[in-house]
Amino acid sequence: MFDFKRAAYAQKILRRQIKLCPFKKPVKLVGGCDLTFLNPFKTPTTGIAAFVILRYPELEIVERVYAIGEVNIPYVPGFLAFREIPLLLKTFRMIKEKPDVVIVDGHGIVHPRGLGIAAHLGVVLGVPAVGCAKKPLFGVFKFPGEKKGDFTYIYDKYSDKKLGVVLRTKDKVKPVYVSPGNLIDIEGARNLVLSSITKYRLPEPTRLAHNFLKEIRQKF
Repeated sequence: MFDFKRAAYAQKILRRQIKLCPFKKPVKLVGGCDLTFLNPFKTPTTGIAAFVILRYPELEIVERVYAIGEVNIPYVPGFLAFREIPLLLKTFRMIKEKPDVVIVDGHGIVHPRGLGIAAHLGVVLGVPAVGCAKKPLFGVFKFPGEKKGDFTYIYDKYSDKKLGVVLRTKDKVKPVYVSPGNLIDIEGARNLVLSSITKYRLPEPTRLAHNFLKEIRQKF
């Protein structure tokens, strides 16, 4: 049986390995990842993980890979990474042209223990990682203006430390919740997500990874 107390302790240890810093390396390839389950309400279940690699800033697809495997850990809010990362790691190893930075459908340091799935993945892989989530998880914030590019900061409710941003990616649409995961800072994360937006609300790397998973699921 999965031990969530040990998992929480592991998150605290991994959190100490996060390095937030300005992202100065030129981005030529950006990756997006996502994961789905054949039956998300069942444990164990079969998971499908996907990575899509795009040329940046053109946002043209360079490579798509996926992996299928059994997932034995149940979903519990705040511990999503333990359920999804093993299969994401397996998929990442299949990539021929490794990305300079990865955007994850989830949170970075905006997390009760400072280690959302994007931060967890970034630390384990040792790569720059950004979390871009569709819903809030932690912290306090005000909603930004209604125009594309408007943003407000997400703060730790205990220390007032900036953790990420609530970002409007399209005029008058719901915002996304962006935070650094590893080897990038808040402004770098915000700029990367905003520059990866086309005509949709979500950044192309994670949007295309999600669409790729929909294609794969049709085979089952």
